[in-house]
Amino acid sequence: MKLAFVTVLAIASFTSNPISGWTPPSSQVIADQPPAPDTGTPDGQRTPGGSRPELSQACKPTDKPLTALVPENGKGLTTADYPIFWFYIPYAADEIHSIEFSLHDRNETATLYRTSVQLTQTPGIIGISLPQNTEYALRVNESYHWYFTVKCEPEETSEEDDVVLEGWVTRVERGSNLVLWYDELTNLAERYLSEPGNSEVKRAWVELLKSVGLEGIAQEPVASVVGNSENN
Repeated sequence: MKLAFVTVLAIASFTSNPISGWTPPSSQVIADQPPAPDTGTPDGQRTPGGSRPELSQACKPTDKPLTALVPENGKGLTTADYPIFWFYIPYAADEIHSIEFSLHDRNETATLYRTSVQLTQTPGIIGISLPQNTEYALRVNESYHWYFTVKCEPEETSEEDDVVLEGWVTRVERGSNLVLWYDELTNLAERYLSEPGNSEVKRAWVELLKSVGLEGIAQEPVASVVGNSENN
């Protein structure tokens, strides 16, 4: 399976058509839905931690940590062929060396997708989407392992200085009465961006992040992927 290397423009303007029939979800509605089935995958890591320091010594200290917008266990469901993955990045472009996102099959025997991320000078929340090409489409009932790596210093430095997040996405059949985290988050993010003055959307966004313990970054500026270009 060939790789794609693209640049994602972060903290960019975004417009989309209003989502017809959309109703802002509440954290209680989310809490009342059935829990996601056990996919047999290990927990992910939505903020720096584990065997690494909370923040790499090579990175500039920040008030809020690099964060993946996923449930605490790092797992989420989607019905989308090409889901969008969202991250809070507390760094400006001149404060880090590079960022890479990669998506792998369950056993990490193949890399489905790999992309570099280009930032502007404004820290905030970005979305990374998969190219709309069938070779990158997620398969139903398959789990995929993603990594989000921030390299704070040039390439020759040790990988131990990198800040790494990881998590899982599992595609399920449409119509599933389950919490479809990636779908719900993306729907809200796109509505948030298309109607920045809508207080109901803002409230729903805050409640959604609060429902998984991410209220600390709920007020951060949100951006979205404007487009992808493949470089084979």
